[in-house]
Formats: sequence, C-alpha cells, structure tokens
Amino acid sequence: MTPALILRKARTLARRSKLEKVWFLPVFVLLGLARLALLIAPFRRIAPHLGVMNPDGPAIPLATRAQMSRAYRLGRLIEATAAITPWQSKCLAQAMVAALALRVHRIPYLLCLGVAKDEAKGLKAHAWVATDRVAVTGGRSFLGFAVVGAFEYGGNE
Repeated sequence: MTPALILRKARTLARRSKLEKVWFLPVFVLLGLARLALLIAPFRRIAPHLGVMNPDGPAIPLATRAQMSRAYRLGRLIEATAAITPWQSKCLAQAMVAALALRVHRIPYLLCLGVAKDEAKGLKAHAWVATDRVAVTGGRSFLGFAVVGAFEYGGNE
C-alpha cells in the first residue's frame, strides 16, 4: 500500500459512524482468525460456534427496527473490511464474523450454508447471514442456493 492510499483509507474511516470506527479493527482481526480457523480446523469443530443447528430447516428470526439497522450496518462494515484484507475473506469467514458480532449485540440471526449448480464450475457453495428482512452478509441467497445447513441464534442467550 502506498502512503497516499493509506491516507485516503484513514480519511474514509474518520468519516464513518462510531459503530464502524469501534468495530473496524476487531472485524479486520476476526476475519483473519476466521480464515485461519477455516484453514486449520475441521468444520465439525467450528460449527458449534455458529449457532444452534436447526434440523427443521431455516427460519429467519424476527428483529426490532433498531436491531435490523445495526445488523445492516455491521454487515456493510464486514463486507467492506473483507474487501481490503490481504488474505481471502470469502463468504464463510464473513458469515462467521457476522454471527459473532450479532451475538455481541444480542441480535437474532440465521446463518445458512448452501449449494448451487454452476454450469462452468459444477457445484458452488455459499454462506450467508440474515436477520428479519436484512441480508447481513452474503446477499439475498435463498433463491439461488439450496440450504444444506442452518444455524440459529435467538438473541437472548
């Protein structure tokens, strides 16, 4: 990174909300830790930290307006931070960080793992997090992917 680019990014961060300023560094570090965990740990060790597995299928939890607003802002921050990490911070790492951030704020969520058929690549996988009507990370993926796993957090644990 050039000094000019670092200065520009620092100015951009200075214009952000208090929530974004407070969460930027933890999100950056957590994205790195999530990436590391995905590289070295089997998924069965990671899964219990994502929420409670719902065997009945996905059900997006309801949230208050304030919770939805905060979830939306956290999601945008996670996606923006993921774009500037020097390592790959793809959908599952972003979903893991979103789940942790939402838990800290006691915001209910649904983390989904899905697959879809891709003509060029065969099967492709995706992870996303939603709360009420808010796609926190991973976009609105219910239509494009078949859910193969769903983890919930009720917001009051």
